Formats: sequence, structure tokens, C-alpha cells
Amino acid sequence: MKKKLLLSLVLLFWIAFGGFPTFGQQAPISVKSVTIKNQFPEGVLFQVATETAAPAQIREIRLEMRLKGSPRGSYAYLEFTPATTIEGKYLLKTSGAQFKPVGALIEYYFIITDSEKRVLETPKETHLYLDNRFEWSKAADGLVEVYYYGPVKSRAEFILKASAETIKRMGSIIGVQPAQPVRIIAYNNPRDMLPALPFQSTTTQRELLVEGQAWHEFGILLMLASDPQADGVASHEMTHMLVGEATKDAAVNVPAWLNEGLAEYGNINPGTSYDAVLSESIAANQLPPLRGMQAIPGIPRAVILFYGQSRAVVKYLVETYGENKVKELFSAFNKGLRIDDVLKTVYGFDQDALDNNWRKSLGLPPVEPAPQVTPLPTPRTTTPKQPKPTSPATRRPAFGCAGPVSP
Repeated sequence: MKKKLLLSLVLLFWIAFGGFPTFGQQAPISVKSVTIKNQFPEGVLFQVATETAAPAQIREIRLEMRLKGSPRGSYAYLEFTPATTIEGKYLLKTSGAQFKPVGALIEYYFIITDSEKRVLETPKETHLYLDNRFEWSKAADGLVEVYYYGPVKSRAEFILKASAETIKRMGSIIGVQPAQPVRIIAYNNPRDMLPALPFQSTTTQRELLVEGQAWHEFGILLMLASDPQADGVASHEMTHMLVGEATKDAAVNVPAWLNEGLAEYGNINPGTSYDAVLSESIAANQLPPLRGMQAIPGIPRAVILFYGQSRAVVKYLVETYGENKVKELFSAFNKGLRIDDVLKTVYGFDQDALDNNWRKSLGLPPVEPAPQVTPLPTPRTTTPKQPKPTSPATRRPAFGCAGPVSP
């Protein structure tokens, strides 16, 4: 009986595995090397050397990728000529329509198939996409990391300190803390940083200067370390990261006037360069309605006024009704409410009333609100809209919403 049982087990093993096991036998498909190279700004080059047991040939190498923080991934096939031993390559594009920010963590693995339909799946790995024109160093404190190049370590530590201070202060006001590491990519001058930004028109490049830009979902913040008020740039953008964290589950977007106004409220070293344009507009009674400030405008002077007005309205709102109300704002957003309903829930008035209350505090007459058609809630976009940079004269941080990013 025991002999029959042993024979049955042997036959089952033979059927299941195609023969008796050979101890120490190598798998038919093996990976000899994997090389990942940053080729900024064009992309990231993936190279794989692999082989299979002759006479079989490697027929397909599928690269599975996902930017860490993205809700979806993508895949591609490496280029090579089928053979027993091959070297395949694929360039993941990171510019133009396929833009990906410097500082992105790319999760990846390979699925390799040979002509005998044998498959090898490699372990998942992570690659940090950096601008390979420079040799980067890192300063870190908790979840915040500052990547810098050149002899500017003290500057990086200055930025790190400003970020920590902002997280402590604004995190308490907004009611959140970073849930993932934040990578600050600090460039030494605008010329170095320009190729790392999403596409900008010639007019925008000539008349406006991006001093900072944040991608909350990826935990990335780009900024100019050379700015005289680099601590202000860092705190502005870090506040955007906190707003993003507070509304990551919200069904609707935070209007730009509130997002940017809060970022300036959180700025630990605010400038005064918005004030002149705002003062002129107040004196002429030529202020855009708050309801029309859901997105950042594209005209340079309008951008400067937008920032000044957003900052002033949010400052009025917070100083008049208290910082404790800010947490309630985000709680209401996370219930799927639109901005008017959010304001009514927390303060008892909508955008039009807020606008006129603020105008009254300036000594301006009220404006008649335009007739409103009640819209359906606007779904939150998975990729934020393209930001508009800040005027060089303002020397202020740019925008916390980022351009479209391909997964």
C-alpha cells in the first residue's frame, strides 16, 4: 500500500512539473542586468539584459510602471530582436504631453516571456527621477527631504527649517500633517529650473517667473533656492501640499482663490509686491468678482492682482472669523460640497456675500451678483490644471497646482 502511494505521488509530481526536479537547476529565463538612466529632460531609459535556455528565444519584455502616488499605471514593451540572449531598452518620456516632474518615484517591474511561453516576473523596484545635469545631495528632517546641488547646503537647511515651521503652523490650522514623504527639488537659478517645468508659452516665460510648484499627489515640490525669500517660497508651496492632503478625498476642487489665498496666508516671509497692483485696483474700484476667481488667469497683470486679492480675501476671512473655522472648511469639502455650500455651512454666507463683506471692509460699494444657475458638482480632476507662473517683479512663489502629468 505504501509503495502504491509513493508511486502515485511520484507520478503526480512528474505530471505537474514535467519531470523530476534537478536540485540547483537554474530557471529557464534569467535577468543578467537592469540599468535605469535619467536622461533629463527627455526621459528615463530602461535597459535589460536577459537570456533563456536554448533553443528558446526571448520574445517579449513588458515594462509595468506607475508614478508613486498616481491612481493608475501604464506599460510598454522593450525594443529588441528576439534571440536566446538579448538586450532590450525603452525610453519613458518625461517632457511635453508625457510630462513627469523631477523628483518622481517610478515603481516598475518587468514581465519577460520566451518562445516556450515561459514567464519571469521581476520584483517591483523604485527609481527616483532626477535632473542628471547636476550631482544632487540631500538634507532631510522627518518626512521632508530637500534635494540640492552645489555648495548650498546651508540654503537647503534654511528651506528645510521653513518647511517644518509651515507644517507645524499651517498643519494645525488646516488640520492635517503630511501623510507621505515630501521631496523638495531646489534649483539654484531660473535658467536651471525652466527645463524642469511643464510647458509655458513664450509670453509667459518672458513676463512671468515660476518660483515654486507643487504636486501633492506625488509628494513633489520644485522651487528656486536662490530666491531672496526662499523661505516664503517653501512655505507657500508646503501649504499647498497640506491643502492637497486635506482634500485628497474630496469630490470637488478647492477654488483657486482659496487655495492660493491660504498658501499666502501660510507664507512665513510674504512680500509686498502684490500690494501696488491690488491698491491700484481698489482705488479704481476695478476688482474682479470672487466668483470669477475659480482658476488662475492667464494675463500677467491679472495674475498678480489675482494673488494679491486672494491673499487679502483669505486674510480677511481668517482674521474676522478665526483660524479654527479653516478646519471646518475642509471637513465640508470632504463631504462633497461645492464652495458656496461650504461657505454657507461654515460661515452662513456664500461667495457673493463674502466678496461684498470684504469690499465693505475696504470702503467699496457692494456688487450685484450675476444670476447663478445651480450646477451639478464638478468632479475633482485626477490631474490638476496647468499653473500660471508669477511675475518676476513680485518675487513670490508661483502656484501649488501643477500641470498635467502622464502616469
